[in-house]
Amino acid sequence: MEDPDSLNQLSLPALPPATSARIIPLPKSALATASVGTRLPAVAPGSKLAAITALNKLRPTLWYALQFPQLADCPQPRQQKILNELAALALAVSATVSFHPLALVCEIRSSLNYFGGIDAIHDKLKQSITLHLVESGLPDSFLYAASPTVTGSLLLARSGHNAVVYRKDNLRSALGQLPTSVLELNKEQNRRLYNMGVRHLRDIWRLPGDGLRKRFGSEFINLLHKAVGTAPEPTFNYLPPPAFVTCYDLPFEIENLDRLLPVTDEMLAQLCDFLRRRDLSTSQLLFSLLHEKRASTPVAIGLRQPSRSREHLLMLLETHFTHLSIPAPVTAVRLEVKKFDACMSHSDALLLADNSISSSSSSSCNNYNDSHLNQFIEQLQARLGEHHVKRITSVAEHCPEYACEHLDYTEATTPGNHRTSRNHPVALNPRPLWLLIEPLRLIVKAGKLYHRKPVTIVHGPERIETHWWSGHDVRRDYYIARESTGSRLWIYREKTGVRNWYLHGFFA
Repeated sequence: MEDPDSLNQLSLPALPPATSARIIPLPKSALATASVGTRLPAVAPGSKLAAITALNKLRPTLWYALQFPQLADCPQPRQQKILNELAALALAVSATVSFHPLALVCEIRSSLNYFGGIDAIHDKLKQSITLHLVESGLPDSFLYAASPTVTGSLLLARSGHNAVVYRKDNLRSALGQLPTSVLELNKEQNRRLYNMGVRHLRDIWRLPGDGLRKRFGSEFINLLHKAVGTAPEPTFNYLPPPAFVTCYDLPFEIENLDRLLPVTDEMLAQLCDFLRRRDLSTSQLLFSLLHEKRASTPVAIGLRQPSRSREHLLMLLETHFTHLSIPAPVTAVRLEVKKFDACMSHSDALLLADNSISSSSSSSCNNYNDSHLNQFIEQLQARLGEHHVKRITSVAEHCPEYACEHLDYTEATTPGNHRTSRNHPVALNPRPLWLLIEPLRLIVKAGKLYHRKPVTIVHGPERIETHWWSGHDVRRDYYIARESTGSRLWIYREKTGVRNWYLHGFFA
């Protein structure tokens, strides 16, 4: 493996201090050079695709690597968090930002002409990244380099030589000057290279490839091939979190909200197309009705089950409009997605009208019915108000008065507070759905209990003794009783004091 020609090679300067690091200016772009002295390949008349392909071949990619050694002292979750935040800043100069250990790599060839060269790109990145590192409590220095390959840029950045290698033909010679420590091999591989007298990458170029593969493995050889651009380099690119905001200025003021429905329908169509393209759904939307010289009127739409159904969202918005009063005419409408969710769709039965559907399709039908129930609850909330639709949850309490709780239908229970989640156990003994706010005292005549008419005890007792620590001692014997009409009652008798009988609830 011979050392290639190093003509027109950008030399690697000695490692300067972090404060005096500089970027080596790039030569003119390959496209500009080609336009003077290079003849483009012949293409068919009117073939734009062939012409673009030829131009791209003359203008290879340029990858700009940012190495952050200070992240090595941070735990893995914080490393990933900071790299995500830095990647969001790097999107200002590049549409392709990929993640690597303690580093980011950006494709900047397409941005050179726009920003006016690599110096301008570096200055723009340095300002925002340095500020963010300081705010994160980390040293504000970082290493950087650029070359036609991702791995080559990373190796140059790790070496501390803040350099730019413009031509791929010169990359191998430039990398040959780097020490083998930039490969970040394991201890055994480093020992073998040292015993072989290998100190720089140029020493590796002179060794036979088959012998290197036997001693160091295919992964080592692939790393070298990626560095010089003779092997493909898959990257894990940064995807910014989704965001959707759209606004429509009305041509004239509108007071009747029904006339806004065609506008909102078109906005929802744009939203649903946005969600389908990204395989997402949403559970929280915010419509804002803007007025002239007045504060906007918010219309919040919350969904129990994430959706991207245009018809369902429009129906909920129309329901909100039926009881909404506005302080002034509407001049614009704004739509913003507050929460994105993964799309969890269910398949309906193939033959809905066929009664001979197999039992294997029952789960799909159940999901279909559940979705209709969720849509019905959402419509009720839109019509009655968010806090007027309740649900009943169980609480880990022995005392019946505190064993259940009414919550908003959309309110979630958390194990950290006094409310119980659905995984908490409930009482195994029968409990009525309807408890009286204040227990009703029963009448005893001739040894018989009366609630309008005589009642008969059919089951019991169940003794409950609790709350002695609160000063309101509860000591009761509960029974299930039946009236002459067949209805069942939940009654109890006090264990202390006069020992009266009380009606506490009704069974369904």
